[in-house]
Amino acid sequence: MSRSPQAKNSGFFKDYKSFEKLVDFNKKSDHEIVLKKSAKEYKNVIVSAVQVISTIEPEQQTALQKKLYKEIGDYLNAEYKKSIQNSGKYRLVEKSDEDTLVLESAISVVEVHPDDEKWSQFSPVSLGLSVVSANVYMDGDVRLLGEKRLVDAQTKEVISQSMSVIKDIKIIPKGDELELEDLKPALNEWIMHIK
Repeated sequence: MSRSPQAKNSGFFKDYKSFEKLVDFNKKSDHEIVLKKSAKEYKNVIVSAVQVISTIEPEQQTALQKKLYKEIGDYLNAEYKKSIQNSGKYRLVEKSDEDTLVLESAISVVEVHPDDEKWSQFSPVSLGLSVVSANVYMDGDVRLLGEKRLVDAQTKEVISQSMSVIKDIKIIPKGDELELEDLKPALNEWIMHIK
């Protein structure tokens, strides 16, 4: 069966044009664009709920898929908060104040195309096994895509934004369903990017 996937973005960022010139995932898996002042000028961080982008319409998601998306969000939110509390640089807060950043992030999975020298062409894949996606997972071509932005809590200006394909960790389900344990190695690598 021949697959001719179409490369497209997750939609987490309003505009991906600023990434087009930077994206060479062969040289670097993390691409950050600092748009305003440095995050180092802030003291507090609010963690927004992680967006899990599944490509499966909500009404078509199974109970197991919905459970997985919640587990992913809960796991990442807890790890983000733990990292901030242990950083020694930032204070974790719940309310907007001066010197406060909001961490917004999204997680999805993509099919990478190893013949693409820059690894910059990737196609969204359903976060969960389906008739179509099962082969892509089993072929070892699925990777985690993490996207984040830091936003000034008061002005709502985007301070920086980044996207990362965790290219060295293949996502291959061990059973008949995709589970949190299958994703944890890639999620943990993404958490290191966030740190």
